[in-house]
Amino acid sequence: MFRGKYLAGLKAAYLKGILKFEGTTKELQSKKAFMRLLDSLYQKDWVVYTKPPFKSTTGIVMYLGNYSHRVAISNERIEQMHDDKITFGYKDYKAGGQRKWMTLDSEEFIRRFLLHVLPAGYCKIRYYGIYASRNRSVALKQCKQAMGIAVQKSRFEGLSWQEVLKLVTGFDVTKCPGCKNGIMLPAGALQPERAPPKDPPLVL
Repeated sequence: MFRGKYLAGLKAAYLKGILKFEGTTKELQSKKAFMRLLDSLYQKDWVVYTKPPFKSTTGIVMYLGNYSHRVAISNERIEQMHDDKITFGYKDYKAGGQRKWMTLDSEEFIRRFLLHVLPAGYCKIRYYGIYASRNRSVALKQCKQAMGIAVQKSRFEGLSWQEVLKLVTGFDVTKCPGCKNGIMLPAGALQPERAPPKDPPLVL
């Protein structure tokens, strides 16, 4: 059933001109070659891998929580880095969650790590409804007013990021780290003094 539906959709997309073929698949632009590919795919046995559903919503939250607010690998799992090799620990769930070690070349380690980095424009967590970024500031206030909850003004409202950082950490990034008194300004805000133009040489 899955194979039939998938290949029927693929064929329909081809006939509408939606599919693009580049590189090694360029020959599939020919209708004869594409139909030959479909025939070969219909002859194969497709095995669709599915997992049993979670027993409860708590299980779903627990599962997603392992990925939504964590990086691909924590520093604690990295055992050593030596001779362009990286050794790190992992859990082998096929062996009952037994902790094991794996050593990879640095390039392969970085390649696997970057597979977890989202492409530009993608969000790991999206908020909808009253928590959507576009509506949150207005919608939440309206909901609190409707429920009779006092709307409290954020202590960070109207502050610059430098002021927020100072309020939270006590560190003032605008102070000169050397003399502790001078004010740090972006280099673009300063205009260097220009030397007065010299008189052109007199040619006799």
